Amino acid sequence: MPIVGTSLRSAAASFCEHLNEVLRLTITDTPLVVFTVGKNPTKADIAFRHHGRPQEASLHTKYGRMWLYLGQVCTSTLDDAGQHVLHTVKYTYTLRRDDDENPLLRWEYDKQPGNRYCRHHLQGPIALPIKRDLHVSLNDLHVPTGFVTVEEVLRFCIVDLEVPSRAPTERPITPPEPGDHDLRPRKTWDEILTESYERFKSDFAPRGQL
Repeated sequence: MPIVGTSLRSAAASFCEHLNEVLRLTITDTPLVVFTVGKNPTKADIAFRHHGRPQEASLHTKYGRMWLYLGQVCTSTLDDAGQHVLHTVKYTYTLRRDDDENPLLRWEYDKQPGNRYCRHHLQGPIALPIKRDLHVSLNDLHVPTGFVTVEEVLRFCIVDLEVPSRAPTERPITPPEPGDHDLRPRKTWDEILTESYERFKSDFAPRGQL
């Protein structure tokens, strides 16, 4: 079933709780927070926030420290039972170098962008050799992508940037003993991300109806 709740905020909170568990088991304790305005909000922001302000999660990569930002804007529709069904209408995921204020990579989606560029796209301050004597910044283009999930961004961080994961790369050979209080993840980071992604494709189907 899709992500539902008695209100937009409660549905968004369920989604947020799920993503925070995935983040906690893989690369960061920095929490995503649900933010709404008014008694009957029409949208819910889910993002890294601290005291109401956007924040980034610090990552230790093979290239040095980088900063990750995750943010989504969600709305809801009512189903036949009067439950709020959650829908993602915007997202912004960024990776920033430690020595630069601007993102190196920025994945974005806008369900209603207001113009003709690709709704799902990738940008960054990267010079593309369009011609031998002409380079165009990736920030001036909207390179098309598919719908990018949080799970795939985390996979990129772990595999390509070599961010250490809290979950193991391989499953432990021996199962935990009775009474073992070792709380480390027993699943691999690949299993955690794969299972979360599969849940996105099935239980969280409205996120994919984009």
